[in-house]
Amino acid sequence: MTVDRRLRHARLALAGGVLLAALGWGVAVAGGWLLLVALLDLAIGLSWPARQALAVGGVMLGVAAAIAILWRNRGAASLTAVALWLEGRAPSMRYALVTLVEGRHPAMAPRLEQAVANASWSAPLRQTVLRAAGVPLLAAAVVIVALAALPHGVVARMSAPAPGDILTAPARPEATSNPLRPVVVTLVPPAYSGLRKETVEDPETIVGLQGTSVRISGRGAPSSLTVQLGNRSVPVGTSETGWALGFIMPDSVVALRLEAGGITRLIVVSGTPDSLPVVQLTAPARDTVWRAPGGPLPLHAEIHDDYGLADGWFEFVVTSGAGERFTFRSGVAGRRALDGARDAKLDATLSLDSLHLVPGDVVHLRAVARDRNLITGPDTGYSETRMLRVPRAGEGDSVSVYAAAPADADSSLLSQRMLILLAEGLQRRRPRLKAGLVLQESRAIAKDQAALRRQVATIIFHRLGGEASAEESGDADTAPLTPEELLAAAEQATEQNENALDFAEDETPVVAVNRPLLEAYNAMWVAGRELEQGQPGRALPPMREALAAILRARAAERIYLRGRPPVAVVDLARVRLAGKLTDVHPSPAHGQPVESGSVAALLDRFTLAVDALPRSAAVDSLAVLRLDAMRALPEFAAALDRALVALQSGRDATDALLAARRTLTTPVVAVPTLPAWGWP
Repeated sequence: MTVDRRLRHARLALAGGVLLAALGWGVAVAGGWLLLVALLDLAIGLSWPARQALAVGGVMLGVAAAIAILWRNRGAASLTAVALWLEGRAPSMRYALVTLVEGRHPAMAPRLEQAVANASWSAPLRQTVLRAAGVPLLAAAVVIVALAALPHGVVARMSAPAPGDILTAPARPEATSNPLRPVVVTLVPPAYSGLRKETVEDPETIVGLQGTSVRISGRGAPSSLTVQLGNRSVPVGTSETGWALGFIMPDSVVALRLEAGGITRLIVVSGTPDSLPVVQLTAPARDTVWRAPGGPLPLHAEIHDDYGLADGWFEFVVTSGAGERFTFRSGVAGRRALDGARDAKLDATLSLDSLHLVPGDVVHLRAVARDRNLITGPDTGYSETRMLRVPRAGEGDSVSVYAAAPADADSSLLSQRMLILLAEGLQRRRPRLKAGLVLQESRAIAKDQAALRRQVATIIFHRLGGEASAEESGDADTAPLTPEELLAAAEQATEQNENALDFAEDETPVVAVNRPLLEAYNAMWVAGRELEQGQPGRALPPMREALAAILRARAAERIYLRGRPPVAVVDLARVRLAGKLTDVHPSPAHGQPVESGSVAALLDRFTLAVDALPRSAAVDSLAVLRLDAMRALPEFAAALDRALVALQSGRDATDALLAARRTLTTPVVAVPTLPAWGWP
């Protein structure tokens, strides 16, 4: 046998030994870990997720051990490394084998081959391979024998954990006296939902879709067990592991009561009802008035359901008539099967010509979708109804707009901002003022804050329908209500007017408006107390909290119209040249003369407000300034109005503010030429 062939055989033997060692140590480590987990499961009983995680961890440890052995002995794949290893076991070769492998001296190859042929390395190679592979293989065999000696089913629970196999574990002595622990719950959802079967071990709460089939099993004799679900009893049967029971998931939360041998266990059963399909009609996007209805009307809707849709369509109702006589026509358009999709779009076209609409007709249009609920019956969801109207003859010849009164919170909003500005100004000037003057001005602000607090209390009591409180009496010497007293009085007023308020839902409009007003009242009470002590700095945070609460109350009661208001069309041919000037004596509006001191005061207020921009309080100050100047200086008010429009729309208002300021200053007189020189 040639030297090269002998070397390759040696490399193959070493590589085989390394592979066997890696396999043996990998099996030994993974099996040892599995043995420890099995013993731990026998001692305390591990849950399925814990056993699954530990089993995966054992496999990873075994793989890591095998990889470490392979990496440590990676030199067995190299001829040079194997030659060096053999030189160390057979020193008589004096590096002749390594020299032959490297091939640096071809002329000396015959002599080198003769030196290698006289050397023998079979014995050390055999001993090394047996020792390297025998120890790990023996360790792996010992671990396998130990696993085989475990009770039946323990290794299967560790190597292939599955939900619900906790009942197959050997029962511990303390578990034999409690047949209610552990239990296995199997949930089989309705077929239409598309959900998977689920198994849960020993839960405290069972959550599932309404109509789900629930099966609970445990150890012990079924004769000693009584079960009650809510107000009804549930029969108990037998199973492979002991007892079992089943029921259908309700649509609400009920208690499952298990009793056996004086032991009671409660499990919460929470059924989730199938929600209605959510339908949004996107076209037409708003209510519409047609002067000449005709042609195709495109319809579009977007639908979503949590467990799948069955079908969807568009419905329309045409109302005709006037007075006390009306006729109705209904129809369906664009019906389509949705085949269990959770999200879908509906598209259709409604021919207006086929409806034969006449003036005065109204078309009510909506989108409809139905889900696949076969337990409680298909649930149907509807979109908002769009109203498409054909105006009657002569309709829209006049336009009457009645301005709505300002909200109750608006005046409080403005007053609270003014008080905050006063308190901020006092806090800035405080280092330059004497303590007595600071206390005097702070108490003046506190008096205004108390008056505003009484106004907020009046609004709260009037809305809740209660009697007038001490806060409304207007007597400043009367002891103010504490927040606790006002809240208790508000609750009493609510209880006395149950018919006026509907608290079936937590957030009714009345509650939504008055809750932030009560918060504003509490903050004003705290701010007033700090101001009475001459601490405007500490009063500012609760004052700002009161302002934020008033803003929330103002937003809660605001009414937003859906879509755009209808455009009132005026019949110009009918109203043109129809006006008369009989007994009409118009008089032009003239501004009243203004004193110079008043103009200077307006200029000071204007300057302070402009310096505070872009804060919202500065914009409000400019609005108040415009109201004060409308009768005295209409030009200034008009210029200020243009500036306010620019500020509220987010545009640059510099030019408009400069124009407003010029109306308050004396115009510069331009002299075309210098006066002539002369002698006195």
